[in-house]
Amino acid sequence: MKRVLGKGLEALIPGAGAEETIVSEPVSGLSLVREIDLGSIKPSPFQPRVTFDNVRLYELAQSIEARGVIQPIVVRPVGEKFELIVGERRFRAMEMLGRATIPAIVIDTISNEEAMELTLIENIQREDLNPVEEASAYYRLMTDCNLSQTDVATRVGKERSSIANSIRLLSLPKEILDLLCENKLSAGHARALLAIPSDSDRIAMAGRTVIEDLSVRDLEKIVYADKSQRIASRPKPRSPQLISIEENLKRQLGTKVILTQRRKGGQITIEYYSNEELERLLQLLGVQG
Repeated sequence: MKRVLGKGLEALIPGAGAEETIVSEPVSGLSLVREIDLGSIKPSPFQPRVTFDNVRLYELAQSIEARGVIQPIVVRPVGEKFELIVGERRFRAMEMLGRATIPAIVIDTISNEEAMELTLIENIQREDLNPVEEASAYYRLMTDCNLSQTDVATRVGKERSSIANSIRLLSLPKEILDLLCENKLSAGHARALLAIPSDSDRIAMAGRTVIEDLSVRDLEKIVYADKSQRIASRPKPRSPQLISIEENLKRQLGTKVILTQRRKGGQITIEYYSNEELERLLQLLGVQG
């Protein structure tokens, strides 16, 4: 089968990107549109969508009730059944209506990798996945289909940086990913939270964002103000010479010594843990007790 999946279903089935899909002449590896029993169709194992909005499914079902299925689903034969490649929302809407069959195009010759790539890309191009589903789809294209970020960007028509930023969201804690899936946080919120170093602080700030209904801009101001404060309060690196002097004093005095350098001058702190140790240090330093 010719590998033309980079542009989604349009590249595989000419005209599939249009509002109405009509296959009027044979295409290699494809059947013409035919009615298939819903009971003989099983969901795609490559489906990136984890959640299906019941309200939107109902609206789709009502549209199909009024106008019929404008664009057939796409399936492939697997054993005695068919496996969905494209069109799970239409499939579910027809089940909701209690229909027995659905119009479908059957692709007879397609590999698992090609089916996965087509399913993932087609869903991404519809732009109604939540941020976690979208990021997971990009990640699967890279890991399961052996594509680079540049390859994925080319196939879905986006900048490589967009793919990289999306995949970075998967490094957030599960608690935040759940809020993204529930649409309580946006991808913009999640990108701002990535600037916070610790997961516990990220989770706390995510909770505050939801409770206070912070906009992305509001969250960014808080996060980057905190980051600037952390940088400002971070101790300046000490010179190797100062560290060496401190180590020599520790060895000679046999106790903890801290050298603190200031803009002008500095401070030497010598610690002792008993009166006897104080007497010992005073003798070493030639100081009368």
